[in-house]
Amino acid sequence: MASDEGLTAVLTQLASVSRAPMTGPERELRARPLLTAGVTASELARATARADLPWTVAQAKEHGVDVGTWLQAVHIVDLPASTSTIDLLNRLHRVEAAADLLKAGYVGGRNPLGQITWSGR
Repeated sequence: MASDEGLTAVLTQLASVSRAPMTGPERELRARPLLTAGVTASELARATARADLPWTVAQAKEHGVDVGTWLQAVHIVDLPASTSTIDLLNRLHRVEAAADLLKAGYVGGRNPLGQITWSGR
């Protein structure tokens, strides 16, 4: 397993790729070399649920929320369930939007079909 610093470095770069104005296949191509350092997309995805990971703390700070709220966004998007590079990239992008919605006071959930839903408080 990669060190916390290694996981943080790769997740930081992947988050940047997830926000880049590119198509899905372009993002995946850009991200592929980042995963050749012996860490898998699944391993990275599972690490995102850790409150003590430096990446988690940095993301919470960047989005102006506490770590608990950031982890709530991670849970709503189910980021740890990512199984592929493109899935991880897509969910990384969505978790940032989810954190911003939580910060604005919305409550996230899932409907019976498993789709994310948002409602006002």
